[in-house]
Amino acid sequence: MSDKAFPVSVDAARAALGFIPSDDREVWWRIGMALKSEFGEGGFDLFQNWSERGASFDAKAVKSTWNSFKPGGRVTIGTLILEAKRGGFDPKEFAPAVPLSAADKVRIRKEREARDDAAAKDLAKKHEAAAVEAGQAWASAAEVGASPYLTSKGVQAYGLRYLSGGVLLVPLRDGEGKLWNVQRIFAKGDKRFPAGGRVSGCFHVIGDIAESAWVLIAEGYATAATLHAATGYAVVVAFNEGNVRHVAAVMRQSRPDARLMLCADDDKETEERTGKNPGIISALESAAAVGGYWCKPEGLLVGGSDFNDLAATAGIETVRMQLAAAIAKVDGIASVDKLSPTNTAATPATPADSAVNLRGKKSEAAKGKSPGKEGTAVSTKGPNQASRPFFHVDEGGVWFHGFSQQGDPLPAQWICSELHITAQSRDSANGEWGYLLEFNDGDGNAKRWAMPASLLAGDGTQYRSTLLGMGLRIGSGTAAKNHLSVYIQTQQTAVRVRCTDRIGWHDNVYVLPDRTIGGGGETVMFQAAGGVISQFKQRGTLAEWRNEVSRHCRGNSRMLFCVSAAFAAPLLHLARVPSGGFHIWGDSSSGKSSAFKVAGSVFGGKDYPRNWRMTDNALETVATQHSDALLLLDEIAQVDPKVVGDTVYMLANESGKGRATQTATARKVATWRVLFLSDGEISLANHMEQAGKGTKAGHDVRMAHIAADAGRGFGVYETLNGFPSGAALSDHLVSKAQQHYGTAGMAFIEYAVQHAEALSDALPSGVAEMAREICPSDSHGQVARVATRFALVGMAGELATTAGITGWAAGEATDAARACFAAWLDGRGGAGNVEHVSILRQVSGFFQAHGEARFVWWHRATDDHKPNTINRAGFKRLLTRDGTAINSNADHHKVYGDRVHPVDAEESQQEYFVLSEVFREEICKGFNPKTVTRLLIERGLLMTDSDGGATRRERLPGIGAARVYRFKPEIAGIDV
Repeated sequence: MSDKAFPVSVDAARAALGFIPSDDREVWWRIGMALKSEFGEGGFDLFQNWSERGASFDAKAVKSTWNSFKPGGRVTIGTLILEAKRGGFDPKEFAPAVPLSAADKVRIRKEREARDDAAAKDLAKKHEAAAVEAGQAWASAAEVGASPYLTSKGVQAYGLRYLSGGVLLVPLRDGEGKLWNVQRIFAKGDKRFPAGGRVSGCFHVIGDIAESAWVLIAEGYATAATLHAATGYAVVVAFNEGNVRHVAAVMRQSRPDARLMLCADDDKETEERTGKNPGIISALESAAAVGGYWCKPEGLLVGGSDFNDLAATAGIETVRMQLAAAIAKVDGIASVDKLSPTNTAATPATPADSAVNLRGKKSEAAKGKSPGKEGTAVSTKGPNQASRPFFHVDEGGVWFHGFSQQGDPLPAQWICSELHITAQSRDSANGEWGYLLEFNDGDGNAKRWAMPASLLAGDGTQYRSTLLGMGLRIGSGTAAKNHLSVYIQTQQTAVRVRCTDRIGWHDNVYVLPDRTIGGGGETVMFQAAGGVISQFKQRGTLAEWRNEVSRHCRGNSRMLFCVSAAFAAPLLHLARVPSGGFHIWGDSSSGKSSAFKVAGSVFGGKDYPRNWRMTDNALETVATQHSDALLLLDEIAQVDPKVVGDTVYMLANESGKGRATQTATARKVATWRVLFLSDGEISLANHMEQAGKGTKAGHDVRMAHIAADAGRGFGVYETLNGFPSGAALSDHLVSKAQQHYGTAGMAFIEYAVQHAEALSDALPSGVAEMAREICPSDSHGQVARVATRFALVGMAGELATTAGITGWAAGEATDAARACFAAWLDGRGGAGNVEHVSILRQVSGFFQAHGEARFVWWHRATDDHKPNTINRAGFKRLLTRDGTAINSNADHHKVYGDRVHPVDAEESQQEYFVLSEVFREEICKGFNPKTVTRLLIERGLLMTDSDGGATRRERLPGIGAARVYRFKPEIAGIDV
């Protein structure tokens, strides 16, 4: 069946539209034309309802576009059916039951032709009426006036007229010069055509087509005026991309020998939304249809689309050069300098030029008008070949040299202090392009910033703010700010560097915010939206750090371990150990903060540690800036207990949250590889309990807890190394760590880079061997994973000692790692599955907390005098010393009499019958009920039914038969 083998009913068309998206602009136009061709005005409701599904629905645009469609056009209903079939529509379901006769087909065709003819006549009447109104408006408008729109666009009035309130009138004429319509352009840039007016095939001419070597065609007036001012060629305004092909056809028909250049709008934003660029498509197809050529603006900033936008940011000379280059390709001229307007026969436009038709005759409306009216005439002097704006850089700064429209040089404008663009950057996927900016601040300090090119979008406030903060001086005027953006983008350099937004290892080099260690291949640099001040700072010498700081850590497992952790962070990649952390916790004044600050001195000063209290976004940024380095997070109590558990998972899982951009596309997810060290007076479990949350085994695996107290009475210290007290030793270490810092970390990274290949081969096996050594033989897999991290810390400390950095004796670092691992294992409760321990503690704790108040005594369940049980969790039944159940008051009296003897009370037990919902929602809270029941059955704490199921069907007093969880008496007192 063809795409239209039968007449399409309104219902069939409506069904077919359900298979066609309405967001594609080109498809939207063709579907509208097809509906009007088939149904005339009766198809408007279909078109409007279908258009409403689009994300950019505009009721006014729908109506005006519908009115512009011609009834009986070449786009038929078959186009609609074809598009619907591509989306899965089956036209067979809507075919008539009986094939149409030949007579019916003739009748339907004649009805359609009559309808189309009537619609065409009606449209012609509307066009004529609108033309009369346009003529009246044009005649009453002033030839001289003011327009905020022209001022904002930086263009002059060519053949325009003015209404009050700064409104412009742009005439629309046909090939004979007849005025059919006027476009009103309001002060703020809004553009409107009167209802019913003709647009298709009408245009406005700037310049003299008959004398112009080239005829340029553009969409909007401002673009056309810019092109004429830049080139001197005649330019035709087509008003919209849909009319470009009609105007091009008129130009070719009236002037067969003319050389036509279609100057496209580059509709990038539309292309990002729909996948199609209507401006470029229109120019390309129109040029192909009339044997012309086409070009588009190059180097637009984000938000720009046409040659007027290009002139506003890069200067009109850039427009001239781009048009000259495009024409040079056609004419075979080697140098674009030979294509200035002075080398053409084109002449500037006058107010009456727009009334000259394509055959060089004056229209009636233009007769008697004299050219060169005050306020509208344009100088005929074009810029000479040397009159190109350019930038100049010297010790005084960056200077912009501009020229007037007459080609006269203007005074040099100071843009900013001396600034050099030394390279262009891009990431490993050849995206995220940027510029490498280098300059000196006011004190002469060298500054370097790999600036993302995306910061040049908009008005550039963000990147200028960053440069000002880094010490660059920038001119205060608007022109200087705009020229700075142009300067950065137009400086040509062949040098390329790779950029990354994450520090740490990238292939065989180690990237830091202000430097890259290693080389041999392509330069890799850190690039960020803000000028990041490196936290990796140095002061003093390595020898001073080794003698004043590192030496006094000896003999103290916690201090040695924390410092070794700093050396371990850059080795995560080489050892192939996943990210994770440690939490040093204990009482205030135990010395844990001192250990923290000493560890931070490996890479930086007192501002190197960060606080736990920050947003998710901020923490992700901080993590990327500490990738393959030690991340210090101070005072865990500062972070919200509701989110701290998720934060620990996020850090160890090496990636941030997935987020969407403003255009609903996926934003790049932040990634890192980090070893973090936390401290605080409370544990993670204690902190999460404040928000009613419990920890899971994964928390303990990802952040191992180490008690700050080393057990010798000196807090974190086992030995005082000649100091009178732990406080005195802490004071010394903290003081010296703030005087000598950063050199050890840089020295170790350089060592790791130099020996990267050997370390990559040896570290994984060495770490695995030590992990096996410190793990008990029956350890759970969770313990083995954490042992690997402890082993890496020990091995890293030994490597730093081997490299001559620490001044420690061989074996001290690994001994410290063993001691801290043992402390973690002891605090954990052994080498078993910590999740099982947590489950048993939670279950046992429930009965200890609620066994008295929320469980009804079985033997008193039907007793009217029993105490009320609030929020009942189940029943508890008394068992005698020989296991006999007490089911009633009679049983109780028979066994115990009026009073239970203390000996009997001590030897009796209680079993519990827990209601199913309470078990799942309260006892198992935070855990999988199946995991809980399996563990309880394995431990012999839960009585199963005959087929091994976790629940039993019991007859409960006062309730009857019900499935419950029956706990044995041992549940309340298990040792975990």
